Amino acid sequence: MTGPPASGASAPGVPGAVIELDGVSRRYGAHIAVRGASLRLAPGAIHAIVGENGAGKSTLLKLSAGVIAPDAGVVRVDGDPLRPATPAEAARRGVGMVHQHFMLIGSFRALENLVLGCEPVRRGGRLDLAVARARAGALMQAAGLSIPLDAVTSALTVGERQRLEILRVLYRGARAILLDEPTAVLSPLEADELYATLRRLAREGRTVAVVTHRLDEVVRFADHVTVMRRGQIALSRPAAGRRAETERDLTRAIMGGEPPPDVERPRLAEGAPAVLEVAGLTVDGAGGRRLLDGVTFAVRAGEIAGVAGVEGNGQRELVRALAGMEPGAAGRVAVGGVDVSSWDVRARRACLGVVHEDRHAEGLLPGASVGDNLVLGDLGDLPRGASGRAAEAALVARRVDRFRVEPPDPARLAGELSGGNQQKIVVARALDRIAPAAPAQGAPTRAPRRAAAILAQPTRGVDVGAAAVIHGAIAEAARAGLAILVISADLGELRRLCHRLLVMRQGRIVASLPPGCSDERIGRAMLGLEAA
Repeated sequence: MTGPPASGASAPGVPGAVIELDGVSRRYGAHIAVRGASLRLAPGAIHAIVGENGAGKSTLLKLSAGVIAPDAGVVRVDGDPLRPATPAEAARRGVGMVHQHFMLIGSFRALENLVLGCEPVRRGGRLDLAVARARAGALMQAAGLSIPLDAVTSALTVGERQRLEILRVLYRGARAILLDEPTAVLSPLEADELYATLRRLAREGRTVAVVTHRLDEVVRFADHVTVMRRGQIALSRPAAGRRAETERDLTRAIMGGEPPPDVERPRLAEGAPAVLEVAGLTVDGAGGRRLLDGVTFAVRAGEIAGVAGVEGNGQRELVRALAGMEPGAAGRVAVGGVDVSSWDVRARRACLGVVHEDRHAEGLLPGASVGDNLVLGDLGDLPRGASGRAAEAALVARRVDRFRVEPPDPARLAGELSGGNQQKIVVARALDRIAPAAPAQGAPTRAPRRAAAILAQPTRGVDVGAAAVIHGAIAEAARAGLAILVISADLGELRRLCHRLLVMRQGRIVASLPPGCSDERIGRAMLGLEAA
């Protein structure tokens, strides 16, 4: 179906590109990602595209940006077909896309990434850095976006890298800006700042479309909303004047029915023993900067403890140090009463399930099959020969079914799945090997199998249904006796799941708070104004 023109299309300033999709379809093998979709993205408004994982949202955006070509139907920009359907042609026509996973070269400076592919050059083909810097400065001032141009990109914060990606498409003259999950890695404050930028660009007359799973953002910021379900557009309508529309209303439209109930927080047994114990954990970074500063806490059997804080305050280093990936880490880490501080990653894996914040870099092999990814690290525990192959197939089938991986095809390449379904794979590996975590009387000679789990951003980039599946698995693991540590930028998620909140600031745990405490109190702790 074709939605009506988004509100505010007559905004003055930069003339936005009108993108029209007319009956477009896209197939991957037997799977139809988008089926007969028709949509109009008009200038001057923020257009949100929502739906479950695998509903076709990202595919629709890639079709609009020429990243992929439709198998049927046509994509038009300003009334003319987008041919050839390539990113270069789309960029020439004024369409730019900011992908869910940053497309930046970490070793390059921010300025070099900004101009990469369209560098101003002097006579002889040499890069003209002075011109590049002048253009970048003018663009940042006009767009209201600021980044340190001389900083190495890998040293930028997540928010700065997101701004750099937007500046890159603007530098190339984008009149339509398409963003895939732009706030998935941002803190709430950074997300608000991003939408303020997008609103400013829309008011100038640009076309802005955002794929997101955060329905609160849709309610607060979108002028027009499109809901996709199983590759088709279920509805597309203006959001202006519909502010009474709630997240629950959108969830019903996305799921085609009532949303799943909230997962009940497991009851924490009185006197439950400590299973994950951390004392004086310290990590130093480049230049002697302290990334973790004497972190000390304990998580009991059956407890779900949450780590809250503005991203970049030591959360990533905490996960890596607990997983044994920071060889220079000092301090003590014990699991089930056994000191594992000297154990390497492989040894800790048996007793500690870990989900890292970047599933592509540290949790998934996109070029391997779904089945291979689901048993990564587990094959050594299976018998050999025919019985081992049967056990492996049964394990894969159980995890596909339990975590509702879509499509349920173990032979499919993991890189072809939606981000949410990739996340289910990573979480399945960490939580599916459930064993009682409470140690027996007296210290065991070795840590019990899968006694604790460290989950960084477990539902980042997943829809409401997938989040419910993951939250249910976390609660089930806690009921089975595991000690669970959840690190999340989503404060609502931590409140719903956790028995208590540990607030991190500048590499330290600065407060331990009940999940029902006020946002103001948590915010004060994040700012260092309230101690534990």
